[in-house]
Amino acid sequence: MNIFQRISKLLSANINHLLDKAEDPEVMVKQIIRDMEESIIELRRETVKAIGQQKQLEKQLHAAEDHSKDLENKAALALEDGNEELAREILAKNFEREEGINTLKNDHKSAELLATQLKEDLFKLEDQVQVARRKKEELIRRKRSAEAQLRTQQALRKSKDAFDALTGSISDMDAHSGQIESYERDIMQLEAEAEAAQEMMDMDTSEVDLRKLAKDKAIEDQLAKLKKKLKK
Repeated sequence: MNIFQRISKLLSANINHLLDKAEDPEVMVKQIIRDMEESIIELRRETVKAIGQQKQLEKQLHAAEDHSKDLENKAALALEDGNEELAREILAKNFEREEGINTLKNDHKSAELLATQLKEDLFKLEDQVQVARRKKEELIRRKRSAEAQLRTQQALRKSKDAFDALTGSISDMDAHSGQIESYERDIMQLEAEAEAAQEMMDMDTSEVDLRKLAKDKAIEDQLAKLKKKLKK
């Protein structure tokens, strides 16, 4: 594919349509930009050549026209001198010169049209590459935004999973706390019963001591009474 076919293809390409069909739009648009930039370099080179050719033909045309006018002037002078034959010869040469001038005019016109077309294509391609660059930036922004949203969703999912796990742990802790409280109540009950048993034991011991004291006192009283009787 030559430069002109490639340029025509690039200029007629629908970037959005190409990107819609692309598996990786960012890669595709970067490749399009590379192709356009390479084509712009070649197109500039061809445009410079075409403009150079146009200018060269323009100079040749002006020189040929100047020469033709010079021949006409010489033919006129020959006629003024009465040398019609010389004037005829000069005009014959000029006739051939005129044919060359017509060829140069056609070549110059073609070169001018080609240079104009290449310049227009160059401007269009430069506009296209700017569009492609903006599209690339847009795709990069959209990709980064999508990646950021994905990271946010993943973070939210992790947070939710962590919260669910924490909620489950709290529920388990509540269940364990209930069991512990039940155990604690049982222990408190046992402690209370132990304290009550100790109190009962202490009470029994006190009653035994009181009975013993009462008994000892009664015995001592009776013993005192007997001693008193014996003294009489």
